[in-house]
Amino acid sequence: MHKCGSSTVQSVLIRYGIKHNLTFALPKPIYKIHINFPYHFNASFLMKTTNNVYNLLVHHMRLNEDEVKKVMPTAKWVTIVRDPAALLESLYGYAKMEKRSKIPFEKFAENPRLHFPAVMKRTLYHTPPPRNLMLYDFGLLLAEFDDQAAIEAKIEKVMKHFDLIMVAEKFDESLVLLKNLLCLEWSDIIVFKLNARQESKPINLEQASILRNWSAGDTLLYNKALQRFDALVKAYGTARMQKDTAMLREMTRAEYTKCVAGVTSSKPLKNKKLRAWTENINAIRQTNFSKLCIS
Repeated sequence: MHKCGSSTVQSVLIRYGIKHNLTFALPKPIYKIHINFPYHFNASFLMKTTNNVYNLLVHHMRLNEDEVKKVMPTAKWVTIVRDPAALLESLYGYAKMEKRSKIPFEKFAENPRLHFPAVMKRTLYHTPPPRNLMLYDFGLLLAEFDDQAAIEAKIEKVMKHFDLIMVAEKFDESLVLLKNLLCLEWSDIIVFKLNARQESKPINLEQASILRNWSAGDTLLYNKALQRFDALVKAYGTARMQKDTAMLREMTRAEYTKCVAGVTSSKPLKNKKLRAWTENINAIRQTNFSKLCIS
């Protein structure tokens, strides 16, 4: 899920897969880091394995549930969502929409319906649209963005298929629930934030309201996911969750102090392959190159 903290979640799962020598479902080299986005996922997009068995599918994709089931028939399904207003601001900055369209985010936020066509015209084809982008990643068509029946059907399908829908605004609690679902170790969910921008633009209450109404489908999805998430936390135990998130934060602080010298821009990196896709992304400077810190 684009711009929801998914790269950080992906890091957790990749580390776990490497640690346990699991087989990843990887896109064919022609598709690079995405699985042929924005086309809906198809099993043919993946590299073959010797036994046609995959343990982890953790790449960004545009969801097609039936095709995923062909390659991962018994998998646990996990995703993450984010408040639609903050999500749109993040996408707008990360994907350089202001630079490409010459329309400042503040102007877009005043009347997104008016500016949407011009922004889309200048947006790269492999970038999700600045409207209902979570539902878009889940497979909803652009033509269905104003179709309430299609939106509700897609949300119902998402709720049915996913075992855990993490919430970016409750990330530590999400990691604890992920650990519980997948029977992970505490060390597996210690992670530093990845792909985070150096600066974000503040959103006032009026802008947030306009953006949430503009992405009404995503707002409905987010509210339903949040409601289910809160029920999972209650089932886990509120006091237990408070204790476990406090412990996770302390463990993460300890590892951060041990491993990280600071945060800088990824732009100065000489090797372009190591740079982030856009220039205003933080990069971590390591102070400790032990196996634990590198992983």
